[in-house]
Amino acid sequence: MTEEEKTALRDRILDRSVEVEVRIEQLREATQPISPDKGLGRLTRLEAMQDKSVNEAALQRLLDESTRLHNALMNIMQPDFGNCQNCGQAISIERLQAVPTSSLCMECA
Repeated sequence: MTEEEKTALRDRILDRSVEVEVRIEQLREATQPISPDKGLGRLTRLEAMQDKSVNEAALQRLLDESTRLHNALMNIMQPDFGNCQNCGQAISIERLQAVPTSSLCMECA
């Protein structure tokens, strides 16, 4: 992988990290506890609880992605960055551009 490709990939990771952090903050707001004294009807309260559950799952996925993005950013300047952790072969630049947190090549994934 060339230095230009690494720089472009680093920029992509940084951009995605910003997007993820913004969405994480939005979901943290949406997953606040539902106050029992809130004037909701029974069905509306159940719907709010279901929405909260869905938002909590989405939040967890984004927190996991944020960790993977951070790790990729920390490792991008390592000489073995972009190599498959399973077989050691180079991961295609197209795959890394699509999924910058990839640690496996297409064959091993």
